[in-house]
Amino acid sequence: MLHRVGCDLRFALRQFARRPGFALTAVFVLALGLGANTAIFSVVNALLLRPLPYPHAERIVALNEVMHGKGGAEGTSLSPGNYLDWRAQSTSFDEIAASINGPANLSSDKQDFEPQRVGVCYCSANSSSLLGISPIIGRAMRPDEDRFGGAPVALIGYNLWRQRLGGARDVVGKTIRLDGDAVQVIGVMPPGFHYPNDTTEVWMPLMSALTPNTQVRRDLHFLRTIGRLRAGITIQQAKADLSVIIARIRERNQGVAMGDAAALTPLREAIVGDVHDALLILLGAVGCVLLIACVNVANLLLTRSGSRARELCIRSAIGAGRGDILRQLLTESVLLALAGGGAGLGLAAFLTPILVSHVPSQAAVLTQHALNEPLVFLFSLAIALAVGVAVGFYPAWHSGRTDVAAGLRESTNSATSSRWQVRFRSGLVITEVALSLVLLNAAGLLLHSFTRLLQVSPGMRTDHVLTLSLSLPNSYKTAADHAAFYRQLAEGLKLPGVASVGLSSCPPLSGTCNVLFFYREDRPFVAGQFLAANESAIDPGYLAAAGVPLLQGRNLTLHDGLGPDAKNPKLGSILVNEAMAREFFPGEDPVGKRIFYDYQVQRNKLQGLPIPKYEIVGVVGDVRATLDRNPQPQMYRPLLDVGGGGATVLFHTLVAPQSLTEAALNEIHRLDPSLAIYDVRTIEDAMGLAAADRRFILLLFTAFAALAVLLAAVGLYGVLSNAVVERRTEIGIRMALGATGREVGSFIVREGMKPAAAGVVLGVIAALVACRVLKSLLFGIGPLDPLTFVLVPPLLLAVSLLACYVPALRAIRIDPMQALRSE
Repeated sequence: MLHRVGCDLRFALRQFARRPGFALTAVFVLALGLGANTAIFSVVNALLLRPLPYPHAERIVALNEVMHGKGGAEGTSLSPGNYLDWRAQSTSFDEIAASINGPANLSSDKQDFEPQRVGVCYCSANSSSLLGISPIIGRAMRPDEDRFGGAPVALIGYNLWRQRLGGARDVVGKTIRLDGDAVQVIGVMPPGFHYPNDTTEVWMPLMSALTPNTQVRRDLHFLRTIGRLRAGITIQQAKADLSVIIARIRERNQGVAMGDAAALTPLREAIVGDVHDALLILLGAVGCVLLIACVNVANLLLTRSGSRARELCIRSAIGAGRGDILRQLLTESVLLALAGGGAGLGLAAFLTPILVSHVPSQAAVLTQHALNEPLVFLFSLAIALAVGVAVGFYPAWHSGRTDVAAGLRESTNSATSSRWQVRFRSGLVITEVALSLVLLNAAGLLLHSFTRLLQVSPGMRTDHVLTLSLSLPNSYKTAADHAAFYRQLAEGLKLPGVASVGLSSCPPLSGTCNVLFFYREDRPFVAGQFLAANESAIDPGYLAAAGVPLLQGRNLTLHDGLGPDAKNPKLGSILVNEAMAREFFPGEDPVGKRIFYDYQVQRNKLQGLPIPKYEIVGVVGDVRATLDRNPQPQMYRPLLDVGGGGATVLFHTLVAPQSLTEAALNEIHRLDPSLAIYDVRTIEDAMGLAAADRRFILLLFTAFAALAVLLAAVGLYGVLSNAVVERRTEIGIRMALGATGREVGSFIVREGMKPAAAGVVLGVIAALVACRVLKSLLFGIGPLDPLTFVLVPPLLLAVSLLACYVPALRAIRIDPMQALRSE
């Protein structure tokens, strides 16, 4: 048996050497389809199939509170007080851990490297044991270190240890500086560990980032919380357990803006998020491309089997059985598919890093070495073998049924296809065209959606604006320290070529603003019946620098705020946007209205202090937090009063924004050389980043659709070209009887356009069903967008007509006398 297989392989290789053009074409077509599928599958496997890199990962869930209230959001993060109670009272979990993410400035006492921004995760001491990950050097955090006033210790990431700290094994016990504070290194985490996202490089005790007051608060929701279920406990049982605890907490804390239910999400779902649907849609799209490639190669093999009919008949006549011929032809098709799969792996090696680079930060931790997985290679091998058998079976089966005597009587050139074979080829073309239309329609929908997204105004100036972000170290201890620095910064950055400078706590188009719960002063106070809006802090120069219009009232000034004395606060001032005015002050003039924050109600009641009030002094235009979401209710507080450890600087420039980057960085370092500056970009760049994921998916679908249309056109061209060769005598007779070249050309074009038109009709029907899965990827249009459905079918018919042109031209040039003589 092995000898026969070896003979078949050698014979197949000789056949390919004699017809290299056929072999290379088939391998190239299959490589495109197989490579794209392998690349997408490698990411799907990493995110959706491969077990998470934590022991008992199937029992780890993300925990959130579900909040209800006007403007409230479901699934908010946990408050510190509730986290502590859930952890202490729940009987459904082995462990519950919480964390906060944030940037910090990393520096060295020896100044052996420039200050840099690093991602820090402030996490509870049991996080390592919950995830089942231990340091490779040193030890994990101890519970006594996870408390207010505990020792300043940190675990560091493998890359940070190797690249910044020299990779020395005696790093444990050494000191690094984070935001100016000395922190002792107690361990190094394993390579590839970046929980909770791929920017995290340092882990510190959670409670070291909270004040004693904040640690018991139930109205501030900012903790990312995970838990490992006990063996045998289901999510529903854990929800029921937590519901009892929540009811008990609410009874003791009536009126606090807190959740009234628990939301539990498997950790994989929490990490992957919206990427899940997009990946499955992309996998379906590349599956269509592979199917079209298979149809094309099947057509090639079927055409080639006709030209080899005499050869196969001779082999049968000298003793080859039908099984021998079937095995030989299947060997050839499988060999082509394996070669295509090998070339496809090279294409996948190029595509996979590009795909991984567009995976969101929290999911990117799962995609390391996405292609270097045994399952990916097994998938590539299995699909190549399946494709080889699928594309070669019918041509091989059909060749094995050839009438030997009739085949020997015919010359090679006179071999013709049966009616069934012609119909089968036409069916393949119909399938190609239909699948191509589905992909082309999807690409059209995404393109129309993307153009709508680009037409969206962010609500702020988009040209001649430079932004950069910075975070202040802990040496700036109070809000007054922050405010003093920000005043210096705003004045110092009024450089030549700068029209205005503004500061904001939220980077433009980042979607990272806080949510605050509040009450209207002029409405009866009912504890717990809160309103909710996004909140950011700005300085008086922000509106001018960002180009946000002031619609009513006045701007914030340097004198607005609550003042330094919390026991005797003066009236605070805020701005609100149009969306907040419409949502919470319908039919009213919001200017002059007063609100107070829920968290200040709870805090000041405990401390016996008066509750601060904020007066709305102006209404400004809506600014989008992200391009693909409508403006949300938004309030603006004075940055110079409330302080804050981080800010984004906006420059409205009179010259090219990039030309001022160096001068701005020099001025900031003159004020404080220890600051790490990051995310230096223009608003145009920020808009590009905000649309990057949608642009990438559009480009992928466009590439898939273009490839599908090209393959379909090549398939139609191949069928028509073969038909012209097989019907050469018929065409000669028609022309000898008086048919003009135009009539012959029209006849060939009609023959080609029939399956193309049928494919378009079938494709439109399929697209009407398939396009609904794109709903989550569309913006501003529906999945049944009329413009797309009107434009795509004529475009595909035009490509099909172009594919028919060359065979029709070849038919017109046939010499009737030569055609009749050859017969």
